[in-house]
Amino acid sequence: MMASVRRTWWPELGLLAGFGALTLALAAGYLLDLDLAVRAWCDTHQVYAAHWLARGMVELGSGTVVTAAALVVAVALAVRTRSLWPVVPVVAAVVAGNLLLVPLKMLFDRAAPHSPAPDPVLLFHYPPGWSYPSGHAANSVYLYGVLLRLLDSAGLGPLARRWLRVLPPVLVCATFLYLGYHWLTDLAAGLLLGAFLDRVLARIPRPVPALARTG
Repeated sequence: MMASVRRTWWPELGLLAGFGALTLALAAGYLLDLDLAVRAWCDTHQVYAAHWLARGMVELGSGTVVTAAALVVAVALAVRTRSLWPVVPVVAAVVAGNLLLVPLKMLFDRAAPHSPAPDPVLLFHYPPGWSYPSGHAANSVYLYGVLLRLLDSAGLGPLARRWLRVLPPVLVCATFLYLGYHWLTDLAAGLLLGAFLDRVLARIPRPVPALARTG
């Protein structure tokens, strides 16, 4: 029984190991040339329409925006089901995300791609930056995951579920990479940690009846 329980945590441990391996590679100087090459390509392929379209999609990765949307759905479910339980995953996501991501950003001190500081691509940079890991990329996985599970209680269809899983991470990463707001490896690290948080938060029990069965 204990072995079975432990095995269920292997995906989470694998995601943390992937983040650790990526971080060690960056600290050792690997992948920095890739980050610089991707930044250079994006800078030399700026198209007016694409640039402003990307600027318009930046809010897709905003923790404030996604949390507000999830909270609206959670409150609606709470009223309909006469239970405060739908609000718990939203609060847990905000707390867990800040407890994990903020200290890591402060620890690794990586500057943004267009920072005027010398060698912004390096970790443990001075002046410090908050670029690694990308919180926006993480948001696009774990906060949308919370929103998705809440909408599941309202009878979200399988097609909409797939789009909500895939589209936010793709659009957020493409947008922040194209605009030069994050390094490629910032985004990869954010996705790994976002997937880790999403899997952990998915373990919160959901004793919320579907809206179709309430009333």
